[in-house]
Amino acid sequence: MAQAPKQPDTRRVFRVAPNTQLAKFLLSDRPVDVICGPLGSGKTQAMCARVMRHIQQQRVSKLTGRRMSRWAIVRNTYTEVKTTTMKTWREIVPEEIYGPITGNPPPTHRLRFGDVDAEVIFMGLDREVDLHRLRSMEFTGLAWNELAFIPKILFDEGMGRLRWPGPDHGGSEWHGMIADTNAPDEDHWLAIMTGMVPMPANLTDEERREYVWPDFWGFYKQPPAVLEVRDGAGMFTGYKVNPDAENLANLRAEYYPETWHAKKKSWIDSRLRNEIALVVDGSPVWPQFSIDAHVSHIPLRPIPGHTVVVGLDFGRQPAAVFMQEINNRVMVQYELLGFNEGAVTFAPRVSQFIATHYDGYAVDYYGDPKGQDKGQADERTAYDIFNANGMAVRPPPGLKHNMIATRVEAVTSLLTSMYDGRPRFCLSPLCRTLKLAMAGRYHLEREEDGELTPKKDKFSHVCDSLQYACLGLGEGQRMVGQTALGAMKPIKVYAGRKSMRRISA
Repeated sequence: MAQAPKQPDTRRVFRVAPNTQLAKFLLSDRPVDVICGPLGSGKTQAMCARVMRHIQQQRVSKLTGRRMSRWAIVRNTYTEVKTTTMKTWREIVPEEIYGPITGNPPPTHRLRFGDVDAEVIFMGLDREVDLHRLRSMEFTGLAWNELAFIPKILFDEGMGRLRWPGPDHGGSEWHGMIADTNAPDEDHWLAIMTGMVPMPANLTDEERREYVWPDFWGFYKQPPAVLEVRDGAGMFTGYKVNPDAENLANLRAEYYPETWHAKKKSWIDSRLRNEIALVVDGSPVWPQFSIDAHVSHIPLRPIPGHTVVVGLDFGRQPAAVFMQEINNRVMVQYELLGFNEGAVTFAPRVSQFIATHYDGYAVDYYGDPKGQDKGQADERTAYDIFNANGMAVRPPPGLKHNMIATRVEAVTSLLTSMYDGRPRFCLSPLCRTLKLAMAGRYHLEREEDGELTPKKDKFSHVCDSLQYACLGLGEGQRMVGQTALGAMKPIKVYAGRKSMRRISA
C-alpha cells in the first residue's frame, strides 16, 4: 500500500475563485451548510475538499495524540456512490497519495497522514444495511451528495448522529453536515425550507416549525451557468454562457454550449439555470394532465355532507390520498406520504390526519389489494392493522388482479371528462408530490421484456393511492358502458410503446 505523505500534496489542493458562493461554502464553519448549483459548478469537489479541511482542523485526541474523525459521504443509491461520488472524492483525495479505498460494503477510506487519523465511509441509502448503519453509528460529520434525492427524515436523523469523537478524546473542533445539490423539485423539503417555493398552506404550526431554516445554517445558491437570450421584443432566441457562472476556469469552453443542445427547457432550467423545474425522464403515464386545467388556484378544503374517500398504498413507502366527489367533480384535497415505515407506523398517522382534517365526516378507505397479504414479521395484514386503528379498508371495486391498466384508466377517465364546462378532476395545490407525479414524474420505463410500465419510485406510490381512491368512487364502473361499441375493458397494448387507452373488447 502506498504510504501517505506527512503533509497533503499541495499540488492537488482544490482551488476556487474568491468571493464566490463556492468559496463561501468551502470556507464556512457553520454546523449545516448546503450549496445548490448547476452542473459543472464544482460543488461536489468543494464538498469533498471541505471534508478534508475539517478532517485536518479537528482537536488532537487526549487518548491517541492524533486528530480523530469519522465521516459518512452519502448518496441516495449505492450505484451512484460508486460511479460518481467516489470518483470525485478520488480526484480530490487521490489513492496513490493517501492509500486505497477498502472494504465492500461499505467502501471506506482510512486517512493517516501527519497527526490525522480519519475514517471516511461511503454509503448508498437504497440498501437496508446502509440505512441501519446511518441510524446506529456516530460521526464527526456527514456529507450529502445530491441532497435533492434525500428525504428529510434521513437528513434529520443525521443531525442526531454527530457525536464522535466524544469527551474522552477531548471532543471535536467541528461537528456538522454539509451537502451539495442541483435545484430540487418544488415539493422537496429543501425547496420549502430555503424559501425557493412558498410554505404549504395546510401545515400545522408544529409542522411549520419543522420547515424553518435556522439562522445559523448556511445556504449557498450559485449563479446560473447559462442565461436566456431574448430579442428586443422579449422573445426567447436561445442561450448563452453566464460570464458570472462559477468554476468556468475548470471547464472546457464548449462544455455548456454542448450541454444545452437537444434538451427540454425544464431540464435546462433545473440543471443549468439552477431553478426549480419539473424534469421528466420518460413518457408521462397521464399526458392528459394539465397543471393549468386540473390544479386549483386555491387550496381545496373539505365540504360537509360529502363522504371522504381515502386511497391507500402500503409497503415501506406508504401513501394516502384524500378526496371528495362534489357535484360530479372529484376534489383531491390532501396527500400524506411515509418513508421507510410500515403499516404499524403509518396507520396511526392516517388516523390522526383524519381526526385533524375530517373530524365528523363519513370516510371510506380503499387500499392496495396486496395489503390483504400477511407480513413476514407477524400474521397481521396491512388491512388488519388499519382496522385495529379504526379504519376499515376495502379493495377497490371492479379491480381484478390489481391490473395497472384498470387503475391508470380510472384516473384517465376523470382527466378527460367534463362536467358543467369544467374538468371533473380537480387537484389541490397542497398535493405537491401528486401534482409533480401527474405532470410527468410518474412516467413509463421499459422493462427487460421490452414493455413500458410505470416506474416504481416515490411518485408511483402516491399515484397508486390516487388510483385506488378513484376506483373506490366508482370510476371503474363508470368507464364500463361509456361507449355503444360493446363492453369496454382496459388492457395493455404494446406496439413499440405502450398505450394505456381503452379499446373495445
